[in-house]
Amino acid sequence: MWLYVIGIGVAVVLGAILLLVWLRKVQFDAVHRNFLDLEDHYGGRVIRAGFAVRPRYSGQYKKNKITVSVSSESSKEGRRYYIAVTMQSRPPIHFTILSRHWLEDRQSRAQKKNVIQLLDGQYLLEVPQVALLKKINVGVLNQIVEKMHPFAYVLIAKTGIILERLSTNLIKDTEFPVMQDLIHNIYQLKLAVEKIG
Repeated sequence: MWLYVIGIGVAVVLGAILLLVWLRKVQFDAVHRNFLDLEDHYGGRVIRAGFAVRPRYSGQYKKNKITVSVSSESSKEGRRYYIAVTMQSRPPIHFTILSRHWLEDRQSRAQKKNVIQLLDGQYLLEVPQVALLKKINVGVLNQIVEKMHPFAYVLIAKTGIILERLSTNLIKDTEFPVMQDLIHNIYQLKLAVEKIG
């Protein structure tokens, strides 16, 4: 009798694990197809290492290398997925734009002296030196941030721009029209940042 109950329990657990793996594969298959649309429009290639592995796109947008990938983290609400887009750039200054909501979720605080608010306080622009704030056209940055909204953060670094966006629906959020707009707006940010002298 006990062996029968244990056998049923093991079968249920194995069935649940297989169902989760299958659902993950189905989700990543759809994301893979969406990334193939990026490949069709921008060239490059989609890389996928295995059965239920997250795909990654690598290509070019207006002669700038871009990469689109998916990452995840555990949270109180369950697993959360992020879409990360990187674009090649050579900015003269480096800074970060952080979502206030994303920061509060992590109980983090930005240094007040090197920070200004963007998009009515929804985002914080943080620079390593307060003098750099005078070089940045906040009006232009606000317009671009509004078009890229919502996102967790944008890092303007030595070799490029990295944006991470929390995904509420990974399949819809990686469809070509959504990704096309996001990549175009990151490109606009690149142009604006590279004009800073």
